Amino acid sequence: MICARACNKETWVRSACAASILILGWVVGAGITVANASTTEPEVGTTVLAKQRVLGIRGDDHRQLKTGFRVHRNELVRTGPKAHAELQLDDNTKLALGPDAELRLDEFAVAPESDTRAIAVRFLKGTLRFLTGRHASESYRIETPTATIGVRGTVFDLYISPQGDTFVLLHQGEVEICSRARACRSHRQVGRVIQATVLGVVSDPMRWTSSLVRGVGVRQAFPFVGRRLAIDPVRRLSHRAITDEFRALEKGGKSIEKTLRKISPF
Repeated sequence: MICARACNKETWVRSACAASILILGWVVGAGITVANASTTEPEVGTTVLAKQRVLGIRGDDHRQLKTGFRVHRNELVRTGPKAHAELQLDDNTKLALGPDAELRLDEFAVAPESDTRAIAVRFLKGTLRFLTGRHASESYRIETPTATIGVRGTVFDLYISPQGDTFVLLHQGEVEICSRARACRSHRQVGRVIQATVLGVVSDPMRWTSSLVRGVGVRQAFPFVGRRLAIDPVRRLSHRAITDEFRALEKGGKSIEKTLRKISPF
């Protein structure tokens, strides 16, 4: 009797252990499945340049992006305070992110072999340079906290202020900027900035002034101006050309010229 009870107890322990192993295996397998789910998004581009701390974030997975790393659809790219990242999507769209920037390669950002022809990115903060790729111009859309930007074969810089306003500096081509209040304006003036505010107002094209964002200078807002980039080796514009400083120098030069004419005997 005692022997039978001991055997039954031993059998129960073995069964319990076997069940525990099965449950543990199921949990681990489920965990692997969940982990794999975050890696099933297709690859959509390549990291061309990564300086300082550049992260790729997919769900709970954080990884340090380095030059040559592939990036995925719905991946959030985040740069550190002194970082700089440049990406090339598989349709040849090119992106450069300045310090403290966040960009999500949105659900429509796809590899070129896909039938989908829409390329959408969500730019959340910081500074961005954008160059269109091979698809038709109407395929591109950039979302910011205060605006939707439609692209027409172009090169432009974006800056999101701490207050959430969007500033668009045009280098080439044309963009259409629509606020969340659905006020829209086409931007064709190279070297000028349009502001889309959190209140839904879209400004006329203008020069950058120090009063637009308190405490933020033009070099902080548009750090790529006048610089050669890996994705864009052309020096585009200059900080002086897009600010009131240029206008003041221009007026000053004309004033000096008039004065010289007055005092010149010839």
